[in-house]
Amino acid sequence: METIPLDLRALPPDQQVERLKDQYRLLRGQGAVVRARLGALPARQYISLLERGYRVALDKEGADYVIELRPDGSTPRLGWRGAHSVASHADGRVYANTTGNRVAVIDGSTRRVMKHIAAGADPSHLELSRDGGRLYVANAESNDVTIIDTAGDRTVATAPCGKRPLLPCVAPDGNALFVPSGPERSVTVLGRDGALRKTVPVGLAPHDIAVSPDGRWAYQPNSASHHVTVIDARDFSVAAEVPAGLGPGHIAFDPESRFAYVANTLSDDVTVIRTSDHEAVARIPAGRGAHLPAVDRAGRFGYAANFASDDLTVWDCRDYRVVATIPVGIYPHFFAISPDGNRLVVSNTGESSVCLIDARAHETRARLEVGGAPAHIAFSPDSECAFVGCERSDEVAVIDLRRQSVIEMIRAGQSRSA
Repeated sequence: METIPLDLRALPPDQQVERLKDQYRLLRGQGAVVRARLGALPARQYISLLERGYRVALDKEGADYVIELRPDGSTPRLGWRGAHSVASHADGRVYANTTGNRVAVIDGSTRRVMKHIAAGADPSHLELSRDGGRLYVANAESNDVTIIDTAGDRTVATAPCGKRPLLPCVAPDGNALFVPSGPERSVTVLGRDGALRKTVPVGLAPHDIAVSPDGRWAYQPNSASHHVTVIDARDFSVAAEVPAGLGPGHIAFDPESRFAYVANTLSDDVTVIRTSDHEAVARIPAGRGAHLPAVDRAGRFGYAANFASDDLTVWDCRDYRVVATIPVGIYPHFFAISPDGNRLVVSNTGESSVCLIDARAHETRARLEVGGAPAHIAFSPDSECAFVGCERSDEVAVIDLRRQSVIEMIRAGQSRSA
């Protein structure tokens, strides 16, 4: 196996990432390994490449950090964004972003596309309010949020926000939407119909913000400054900044809002923060590239998807002891727990498959082939089906969870009359 050394220390972070992507295109299929010397801790570069599905590892040589890229180790998400994010309405409708700057509205029972709704440029992530009345679409290229009234599936507002919004989060009462912006190091807070309520400064490379189930706090992990900004969800002031591990990316709260679990992608662990005083009280070891956490509905077990080690870490929330490591497929970009709590569904973006896991036994029961680059997951209200957005093929996979089979591949970009 040929090893190709690169010295990228003279380049800014964005250009370092682009050079590594160029190496992927040049060396794909040749069995080569690229070792790129980058200098200081490359938090944004490493997380950006992991998020897109490139098979990378982080090493240190002397005073410098090195990213190792294996072009043949995974299939990254390339090009314009197809069906990546999905949301499920209580009445059975399913929403998915799709090509052509649109959102597809799908009848979950007939599994047909009912209509398309125009969005902004490059719609990336969807967020449905708890009451189901509003669907929020973050548009990464037009730097705004499309707000859809789901009663008639019509756009009621387009609200400006910070640059490159990706992961909006709506408060439980539906009266505030939090939208992080990495380039502007801020969180835009919008009202239900898009009125600007506040712009909150946060840390470097803010990623996925989360609001506690009781609606009291919004926690913003900052991947490149390695801390969490705590925002008071009543007046949107900054209440605290809590040190986390290296590269905090996503956060999950327990059902009672007593603790927040922060997955740290560079230090391969999970920080536990007590919300009563915003103190870090524990550190849970996880796998390589720990990125996405979740807590079950009983508050008993927590999980972290490990992007680079292709597994899920399971811990007991009573004592933070790791109780299982569940192997899955290549690059588990996303996973979710079914509403009835019986199953975990894991998207293996690097190999276009989905794993179905028994949530009680913590064992994989099935591994199913789906469309290209499976990503976010939603469930039918009765927990009978899972809907998986497949970005590269612009499809939504429908999985029968009892039969453990794929029963439909819906072409999200295709109109009903086509």
